[in-house]
Amino acid sequence: MTQFSSLDPMAMWRELMAQWEKGTNAFANETMSSDPFRQGMHGGMNASLTAQKALGELMARYLTLLNLPTRADIQALGEQLQRIDDHLANISRAMEGGRSPATRATAAAPVKPRRTKQPPGAPPAAASKTPAAPPKRPAGKRAR
Repeated sequence: MTQFSSLDPMAMWRELMAQWEKGTNAFANETMSSDPFRQGMHGGMNASLTAQKALGELMARYLTLLNLPTRADIQALGEQLQRIDDHLANISRAMEGGRSPATRATAAAPVKPRRTKQPPGAPPAAASKTPAAPPKRPAGKRAR
């Protein structure tokens, strides 16, 4: 330990912590570099992955029995929706690309209402192609 000119408790604490950390790191490095440790970690990871796979298969069977989608089903559905979205975006870009700037300006302009007023002397049947609506009855009156 280093000699301190004054008795600073925080400086002593930092020195003790630094020595403890160095010792712990040396022990951990030595332990982790050994073959038995590596083999134990490898076995533990294999057991964990096997258990995770078995649990996933069990959960998929359970969800199938309940007629619910599994994670794989949801992922496949998401991928299909992404392909549809990409296809629609391509169609939209193709439609936008086919227009000239003048056509885009007219397409953005509001649609004007159709003229329904006919010039004098035109036959009334040509004025409207939709059938006439039945006359409205006053409120409270029933048809007989």
